[in-house]
Amino acid sequence: MKKIELREEQLIELEILKAFAAFCEENRLRYYLDSGTLIGAVRHQGFIPWDDDMDFAMLREDYDKFIRIFPEEI
Repeated sequence: MKKIELREEQLIELEILKAFAAFCEENRLRYYLDSGTLIGAVRHQGFIPWDDDMDFAMLREDYDKFIRIFPEEI
């Protein structure tokens, strides 16, 4: 397995975030950045330099809908 650098991982995560956000917008799902992802967006205008994951939150109603429709869409 190829090892990737942290910055490359963050850029991949950014593409995942864009796809997730587009899916949520198309399906009228509310989501929020949370924890380190929110801190990075506000404080660093991107990722916290050492952060290697993304944190989201959804209301239960939206999460249940996401779980139901996402497998049909992919």
